[in-house]
Amino acid sequence: MALLTCELYSQSLRMPTTVTVILPQDITLNPDPPPVLYLLHGCSHNHSVWHRYTSLERYCQPLHAAVIMPEANRSFYTDMNYGGAYLTYITEELPCLCESMFHIHTDSSHRYIAGMSMGGYGSLKAALTYPSFYKGCAAISAVTDIRKHVEETPEYQPKKREFRGIFGPELKVSSKDDLYHLAARALEKGRIPDLYFCCGTEDHLYKEGKDFQAFLTGQKIPFTCEDWPGIHDWVFWDKAIENILGRFFG
Repeated sequence: MALLTCELYSQSLRMPTTVTVILPQDITLNPDPPPVLYLLHGCSHNHSVWHRYTSLERYCQPLHAAVIMPEANRSFYTDMNYGGAYLTYITEELPCLCESMFHIHTDSSHRYIAGMSMGGYGSLKAALTYPSFYKGCAAISAVTDIRKHVEETPEYQPKKREFRGIFGPELKVSSKDDLYHLAARALEKGRIPDLYFCCGTEDHLYKEGKDFQAFLTGQKIPFTCEDWPGIHDWVFWDKAIENILGRFFG
C-alpha cells in the first residue's frame, strides 16, 4: 500500500487543506481502479488519526481498496454559517479532486463513506443528502441528533461558541443538517445507500443512536446494526473499521 499526505487548495474552503490517502500499489497486477472509502474523523481529531491509531493500512492490504481521509476541523461537516463550506467540500469538491489525481474508481457503485463520532454524523449527512452518490455508509459511534447536542451543550463550554459559528447566533439547526429530516427525504427519493451502524454498548452516544435507528425502522428504511461492548475510544473504532472494510470490500 502507498500512504500519501497531500496539501491541496479547496475552492469551497477558500484555503489549502490536507488529505491523507491510502492507495493500492499493485496496479500492474490489478489494473482495475480500486473502490474508495471516504473516512471522516471526529471532533477532537484530524485527517491523520485513522491511520495513526488503527491498523487501517494493514486491513486495506488484501482488499485492493483506497481510503481518503480529509481534514474537517471541528466543523461537523457542515456548510458553516461563519466558516468554510465543509459539506460541499466533502461531497462535491473532494471527490472530483481525488478522482482526477488518483487511480480510484469514479462510479458511485464503488464509492463509500464512513466516520466515527462527529464523522459518523458527517458520513450520514453526506449519504442521506446525496443518496445516489454512495453505495454504502457506515456510522461508528455516531452523533445522530445534532439538535440535542446544540440545545443541551451548556453556555460555558467552548463547543457552544463553536456551534454558533456553525449554525449561526440563534443556534437554529436547519433541515439540511438534521439527520431525521434527511433520512425521510432520502426515502422519498427512492434510494437509500447500504446503511451500517455500530456503537459500543457503554458509549455515551449509544442510546442516541438507538433512537435514530428506531426512527429509521418506523420509516421502513433498511439498515444493519452491530453493537458490542465498548466505549467511545480507539479500541472500539479499530475493530469497527476492520469490520466495515470487510463488509464493503471483502
